[in-house]
Amino acid sequence: MYMIATPFRLPSLVARLWRHGMIAALALLILLGLSACSGGVLISDATIEPAVISPNADGDSDVASISYSIRRPSKVSIYFVDANGQRYYFRKDRSRSARDYNVLWGGVIDGRVLPDGQYTWVIEATDARGVIDRRQGELSIVDADTTAPEFRNFAVNPSVISPNQDGIDDRASITYWLTKEVQEIQVYLLNPRDTDNPNRKYPLEEHPGDVKSTEPGYHWFDYDGGVDLGADPPPDGEYIVVAEAWDKVGNHTVVTSTLTIVNGGKPRAEIVQGEVLMLDPTDGDLNIPIGGTMIFTATIENYGRVPIRTAGPWPGTVYRSDQNFNTLAYAEDEKSWFEQSGTWRFGLNYQSNFGQDWPFRYAVGRREDLRCELVDGREQCFLDPGERGVVFGTIIWVGVPPRNPFRIWGGLLHEDVEIVNNFADVHEVNILDPNQ
Repeated sequence: MYMIATPFRLPSLVARLWRHGMIAALALLILLGLSACSGGVLISDATIEPAVISPNADGDSDVASISYSIRRPSKVSIYFVDANGQRYYFRKDRSRSARDYNVLWGGVIDGRVLPDGQYTWVIEATDARGVIDRRQGELSIVDADTTAPEFRNFAVNPSVISPNQDGIDDRASITYWLTKEVQEIQVYLLNPRDTDNPNRKYPLEEHPGDVKSTEPGYHWFDYDGGVDLGADPPPDGEYIVVAEAWDKVGNHTVVTSTLTIVNGGKPRAEIVQGEVLMLDPTDGDLNIPIGGTMIFTATIENYGRVPIRTAGPWPGTVYRSDQNFNTLAYAEDEKSWFEQSGTWRFGLNYQSNFGQDWPFRYAVGRREDLRCELVDGREQCFLDPGERGVVFGTIIWVGVPPRNPFRIWGGLLHEDVEIVNNFADVHEVNILDPNQ
């Protein structure tokens, strides 16, 4: 008779299993035991304090502290259930690793403070195996500020602009009436076509007024795409105008409209090579007798990406030295060529000119150099990008200036905006007075 030696004494249950060849069953029992030990406990130490909050920004019990610990990596949801069984999610299916968590909550769900009432709070976790664990308690909300800020009469006008400093629809006004004081406010453009960066914001700056940007009252934004600061505006296209406000307790309001940008860009032009040819047609020099003439010619180039608008007097116009563009009548209806904001003109200026600055002004090209069309029922002419315009004219000197001889020069005038190429090609002129 043979005996099987065992290296140690087995407990009675294991011995019986051993005798009956039930080692597999023993392994199963061990696994079941381990599973029970690691069971459904995913959340511990879950609290929300205090049990009563009053989210109204008075500094007293405005927020609750939500604390909990996660035992194993899980998806965690935190929500509140009102008396009617409606759930309000503060967090939903957020991935959380095994550690302690704490977050402050001011009663805000989806941009609105929950109304006064009794709520059941729930912290729920689901691990990778589908095990669900939850903790819950009671929370009361009292004296809540549920009044959200409003943007009344929110408007964008005009809805289509061409920010290129030509004086025609260069800017849009964004206006609204803010109903309550807020903590933060943002007004910006979004480009729905920007697939690379769809959340890129083009911030708008409010025009200074009697109230601060966060205060209730009337607010006005004067938007030119940044062109007045020397920058190019956002690319042409349709944009969403967004205004957002958050009050002190977290109520959040968003309003939107649309704005379309066409022909946008910083205009850029120059007198080619800075050259203005001036001469006395009788002998070529600039010793001009009273009643004599001076002729000039120059070339203007638009080297920018947007058209520049221009207006007469047209090249070839003859001025007397005692005239200027305001007093010079044009044939169509005997009116004068007044300054027009955003218009580009070539001009001549000279020393001892105590009347109108840059008195002798001309369109930046001949009609054949320009593109002319009706805009709002009025003819407007443009020098397109990459094009050149020829300017020429005649000045008849009918008197002797206070300073003689004197210097005269050219410049490119962007009226009410800037002078480009000032002091271009300075010449000295001497008016010959036969009585002296």
